[in-house]
Amino acid sequence: MRFWLWLCRCGPLYLLQTQAHPDLFPKNGPAYEEAVGIVRVSKDLKLDDEPARPTVPARFSAPINYTTFDTGFLQTGKGFFAQDADEKAMRVETIRHTLGMDLPSNVTTLIRGNKSYNMNGGDHAICRQVAFFGQQQFDDFFAWAANPLISEYRGKRVVAGRVCSLWYLLSTTQTRISLCAEGNAPVELNVTLPKNNSGGGISFNFSYQFGHLTKGSQVSEDLLQKPEICDTSAPPCENGSGLEPVPLDAYIFHPGMSADDYNLEDQNVADVAGDAAFICFDRLFRESKVDHNYTLISRYALEVSPAFGQYCPCNGYPDTIPSGPSCIAGEPRLVGRGAPFSAGDGELRCAAESPLGFWYGLPKGGRCSPGERPSKEAWATGCTWSVKQRVKTIHQACLLKDHGFLNYCKADVLEHKGFRRSAKALEAAFASEDPSIGGCADVGGPGVDENSVSMVLV
Repeated sequence: MRFWLWLCRCGPLYLLQTQAHPDLFPKNGPAYEEAVGIVRVSKDLKLDDEPARPTVPARFSAPINYTTFDTGFLQTGKGFFAQDADEKAMRVETIRHTLGMDLPSNVTTLIRGNKSYNMNGGDHAICRQVAFFGQQQFDDFFAWAANPLISEYRGKRVVAGRVCSLWYLLSTTQTRISLCAEGNAPVELNVTLPKNNSGGGISFNFSYQFGHLTKGSQVSEDLLQKPEICDTSAPPCENGSGLEPVPLDAYIFHPGMSADDYNLEDQNVADVAGDAAFICFDRLFRESKVDHNYTLISRYALEVSPAFGQYCPCNGYPDTIPSGPSCIAGEPRLVGRGAPFSAGDGELRCAAESPLGFWYGLPKGGRCSPGERPSKEAWATGCTWSVKQRVKTIHQACLLKDHGFLNYCKADVLEHKGFRRSAKALEAAFASEDPSIGGCADVGGPGVDENSVSMVLV
């Protein structure tokens, strides 16, 4: 499930491309005939001062000011955009502040044809190739404006002091795309996907205001090429190589439909602060309703090698639809680690601490056999993580409803100083079973040997 939140935070352009509707390619899409009908009817509504339709340069780059609700909250900032429609390549860079903490992060998405790469982590960036699902192709978000079958002129407007002509895509879906252009130069692009298309319970929206354009051969070749860091995973942390395993007090929000939902292989866990952040945003996004029936929260005592690898977002369980688990762009053996939402330089993968806590990836290929523990050489060979015990499992309703977790979550998000209230509430839920001090009952679950002892299936 952390895959969806990571994707919304770190790969919004990718999400938009996979959800793009066929109206952008009318001759290939089911909306073609309907679009033709729309434009015939709209001929009588043509404005007298309608200018020539914009033909945005196929290859250009420009600084941008962005406004986005792609994480469910208003974010604004500066960035950079580059595109080559002929090469089917696009790059978007944005500087963002992590929600819940004013921690700047450089988020870069590169799309080449049907491949997408997300780079996060500033000066020590980590690259992940994200396998496409849904519509698997590059989409040109400007070419439609030149097509009279699917675009409509809506008059003049002023954007950042520039007078431009406003064009709307004649969409047969609830998706809304508009382009304000000064001649052939894009001034502002606005895109909104409806709730049912955006991979979650909220609408997906962004706006780019473009600065001065660099065109054609003046656009650097390197901007739209795949960087070398995308060819390999990040190496194990040097400051953890050659060391004994360390204890990890791990939490996980998960379904409870069968014993398979307690298997930690190819799943994401977190420390208490990291899971408080995850649960907070999962509830704000209502992602569990879209994806899997997350009803339980479990706490485990683990031992892990501190030679951490690249954090690998995972999704799904054997009994969910689609079935899982499936992970993207991670190391098949090393325990992955990173700050929530890829915040901080190098995603804080090798840092001693993180103001937002840490998320961890537990690859199946790194799990130790029963009775085995990671060795000092785990950075190079052997298993990298082991389960000592399942400490406790609670029903999510106890934390979220009985103890008002969402109130703490919202307060933390608004304060921008981390998730200290949320983390304390989560910690209290596992510290006791006394509801008067925030405690929750242990609903049971399988032991480390995966034999069910006392278990609630929901």
